[in-house]
Amino acid sequence: MFMAAKVHRTKYLVDRTVQGSLLTKAARYWLLSLALVGALNLLGWIFISPGVDVLVQIREQLPSLFGTLVVALASSLLALPVLLYDLTKHTNRFAGPVFRLQRCLQDVAAGKSVQPLAFRDGDYWQELAESFNGMLARLEAAEQRETAPQFVEFDTLVAGQCLEESTII
Repeated sequence: MFMAAKVHRTKYLVDRTVQGSLLTKAARYWLLSLALVGALNLLGWIFISPGVDVLVQIREQLPSLFGTLVVALASSLLALPVLLYDLTKHTNRFAGPVFRLQRCLQDVAAGKSVQPLAFRDGDYWQELAESFNGMLARLEAAEQRETAPQFVEFDTLVAGQCLEESTII
């Protein structure tokens, strides 16, 4: 329907409220997974490597335990920025279209001229843009009908003859 030139986003967080909430939730899940990985590493270390006897002699075994946990923490810390960056890019696919639709609706409500809406390739809710564009076309048609001159036809009797006339009012 409408072809849009490929436009790259200039902001990572288009809608800070929605995207910030999702990123915070992802970071919480990451912390939970980090705690679970740490706990499982501790249990594995206790039961597999030195055995249950280590609980009696924990001080001598702490360097080995910390080494295992540091490796798990480091690998998890490397994964976190990748996860958050990817999630941010992904959330732009739905936050961006809703943000743009909201701006266009505000402009329409303010009586400003609005161009038809076209979302980027890969964005969600393409049908939202189509619905908005249909509404916009209908509004424009209604405005044109209101501002266009209206013709009224009536018959006039002149010297016994019926004449049709059109008059602009």
